[in-house]
Amino acid sequence: MHSVKLRMESGEGMSISEFSYPLFQAYDWWSMYKDRGVQLQIGGSDQYGNIIAGMGAVSHMQKIHGLNGGAEEEDPKEAPYGLTTPLLTTASGEKFGKSAGNAVWLDGQMLKPFDLYQVGYWNN
Repeated sequence: MHSVKLRMESGEGMSISEFSYPLFQAYDWWSMYKDRGVQLQIGGSDQYGNIIAGMGAVSHMQKIHGLNGGAEEEDPKEAPYGLTTPLLTTASGEKFGKSAGNAVWLDGQMLKPFDLYQVGYWNN
C-alpha cells in the first residue's frame, strides 16, 4: 500500500473509503480464489496498485490457510496473477467505468453486443 504511505506523507490525508477500497478488493479476490479458483484479475492501469495488493493478499492467505502445500516457494500453477491494460476512454478522453455511468459490460444482459461493437469501433 505504497500509495497510502505517499498520501499520508504528503499531508493530504485519505478518507476511510479510499483507504479501505484496496483491502476490500483484495479480500474479494481471495474469496473468489478460494471458492472458485480465480487466479487472474484484469483491470485498467489505474487499478495497478489494487491488483498488486490483491496478489500479495492472496499469496499471503494461501500460506496462512495451507493452500500452498507447505512449500517455501509459490507454485506458479497456483499463484495469483494480475494484468493491467491501458484505460479505455471515450473519444474525448473520458474514462469508461461504472462510476462514470458508461461501463462496458461483457454480459449480453447488461450491454447489447452491438453496443459493445460500437465501443470498439469508435475508439480505434
